[in-house]
Amino acid sequence: MDDSEAAVEAALWAADLAERMQVPLVLASAVVVPAYYSVNVLMPTEIPLYSSESAAANKYLDHAKSVVAEKYPDVEVSTWSNYGPADVALTAWSRRAQMIVVGAHRHISVDSLIVGSTTAQVVNHAECPVAVWRGEPFAGPVVVGVDGSPLSNLAVEHAFEIASRYRTDLRAVHAWDPGVLIADERDVGSAAEDAVLAECLAGWSEKYPDVEVTRVVVAAPPEEALQRQALDARLVVVGSHGRGRARSLFLGSTSRYLLSHSPCPVLVCRKEFEELA
Repeated sequence: MDDSEAAVEAALWAADLAERMQVPLVLASAVVVPAYYSVNVLMPTEIPLYSSESAAANKYLDHAKSVVAEKYPDVEVSTWSNYGPADVALTAWSRRAQMIVVGAHRHISVDSLIVGSTTAQVVNHAECPVAVWRGEPFAGPVVVGVDGSPLSNLAVEHAFEIASRYRTDLRAVHAWDPGVLIADERDVGSAAEDAVLAECLAGWSEKYPDVEVTRVVVAAPPEEALQRQALDARLVVVGSHGRGRARSLFLGSTSRYLLSHSPCPVLVCRKEFEELA
């Protein structure tokens, strides 16, 4: 949380999902420790923290909590605040959370992700799925990107669970690059890609019989295919292939594109949901 209206709207979205998943919600805020540089030694030095900073954080946290409680009275809501970088605080929370939710403006820039914004750092280092709120979701299905990788399979699992919680349909999208194949080869390739998608979805409809699934296999870059399918979606779910500190500045191309261009919230899957302590 910060003091923006977007943060409150993201909190309401998180509360809606928390209610459906029957889990508590924590509204968290981290205040960066101020510092100044000595002219003589050019070293950062901490200066005293003022109670006004803590009071300001508590004020917008209490406001968000009251807004959430009014709309979702059945959700257990608590607040937490501390000093330090937001990405470090949220990454620590991810070790015992089922999901981290961060807000982002609709026009967040790709450049800001590359230099290591809070969103990018949390997405890359969290130990649970991270949802990036990008404005009010639509009333359509949950969309999931499928490429056959282990993280893609994890995304499928989460997408089925969330679609079931929302009592909505699931749209599974598998995009592939046909290259310069001739017509006959293209048909064979398309059939093979259909099989990849079918294999990735196998068994999940039996586990979630209430979720109606639409399969979409398209010859196109995955980020563009998912963006098109997200135009009426309530959530897009993808796996992230970025790992480690060295790669933290460079999210997977599909995740990075969707964080910048998706018209609805995006869930980036890192690891399996964990039971809350």
